[in-house]
Amino acid sequence: MNCNVNIDNRYAALLLIETLFEKGIINRQTYFNVKKRFESHISQAA
Repeated sequence: MNCNVNIDNRYAALLLIETLFEKGIINRQTYFNVKKRFESHISQAA
């Protein structure tokens, strides 16, 4: 069974950063900077 799933690279990166933050590998400020940049990109695309 083949499943073709397209995931936006920015969204995948955000999920990775979120996971790293939850594990304590990156700090809160880095997480918030990435999240803010991602949300800014989403609002510009709309």
